[in-house]
Parts: sequence; structure tokens; C-alpha cells
Amino acid sequence: MKKLLSYTIGLGAIAILWSSCYSSGDNTGIEYAPDMYVSKGYEPFTQLGPANLNPNGTNMRLPVNGTIARGQMEFLYNYPNTADGYESSASNANPLTASVKNIGEGERLFNIYCWNCHGKKGGNDGPVIAGGKFPPPPWANYQSEYIQTLPVGKMFHTITFGKGLMGSHSSVLTPTERWQVIFYIQKLSWGDKFKTAENSEAATTVDTVMTHTATKN
Repeated sequence: MKKLLSYTIGLGAIAILWSSCYSSGDNTGIEYAPDMYVSKGYEPFTQLGPANLNPNGTNMRLPVNGTIARGQMEFLYNYPNTADGYESSASNANPLTASVKNIGEGERLFNIYCWNCHGKKGGNDGPVIAGGKFPPPPWANYQSEYIQTLPVGKMFHTITFGKGLMGSHSSVLTPTERWQVIFYIQKLSWGDKFKTAENSEAATTVDTVMTHTATKN
């Protein structure tokens, strides 16, 4: 009986080792009826074997040179990630309307991606900065003259490429979302002086100062 038990345990251990080796690396092991749930079509993110009709044997193919994918036109940005590109971006204006909807969406996105460093009210007192491991920006807060007079084009450039210790946010914010965040930054910066598009008054203090600054730079 002891010999039988020893043989059983030994064979079981060998079977486990064999099965683990068999399914290691790129081998997924034995699948039951894969034809029932694995597509035979050349789907971009599903590939079990080489696609013999495509270059390099991959399902995914590079787009035709000079083409733009449907819905991706807004991702074109012609300013390089250089000092000259940053300065030239000052001439860019926010193409969106300062509507309650856009500002509200900017606030929502700000409270996901920005407040951790810059704080809920733009005081550079978010938990990342308050923790003491990273220094705050050289300007005090969003209410400082530096932010109030910073052209929105430069804000967009900074969010796109990053600046100083701040990294690029282009992977998490689309261009439209970046402009929405900028609206909310302006609202934090100017408070009640920042008018929405629903307000029928003429050019605001913000518009005047930003236009003057963009021209001056």
C-alpha cells in the first residue's frame, strides 16, 4: 500500500511538472475547442499564428503614409517640443467656447489628473507636493500674475509635452480635453472675473490681459 501511494504521488508530481513545462513561455497549453471562441479573421488584437498575407506576419498593418484616421484630426499639433516651439505656441487661442459644459468638464478632468500636484484650488498644495519629495513650481499658485498672464497656447503646449518636473499629459487628455482643463485653470486663476460664454458682457478682463500678453510675447 505504501509503495502504491509513493508511486501515485511520484507520478502526480511528474505530471504536474510536465504540464507546467508544456504550458510555459509562448505555449498556452491545451485548449478545449478553440475554434468556438477564437476568430479566424485577421483581427488586430487577436493573433494565434502568422498572418501569411500581411507584411511581417502580423494582423495589424501600418496606415497609409499621409493619411489621418477617422476622428483623429484634432490630434494634429505642429509645434515641436523645443524652446522655440513653446514660444511660438503663444499665438494659439482656445478654439472652444467658454461654456458651462466645457468648464465643468475641465473641472472634472482637473480633479483627476492635475489636483494631485496643483491642489484643488491651484495652490500647488496637492499631496504630491505637500509630501515634500518634489519641489513646488517656481510660481506660487494659479492666482499669481505668472499664470494669469500666461498665454493659453503655452498652457496647451505644456500639457501636451510637459515642462520642468511636469510630464506630458497627452496620453490621458485629448486636445479637446486639454483646452477644457485650461478653461478651468483660468476660472481658478481669475475667479469671478472669468466670464462664461453664457454671459452677454463684452470682452472680459481675462480676454484683455491674455490678448495683450500674447501680443507682447
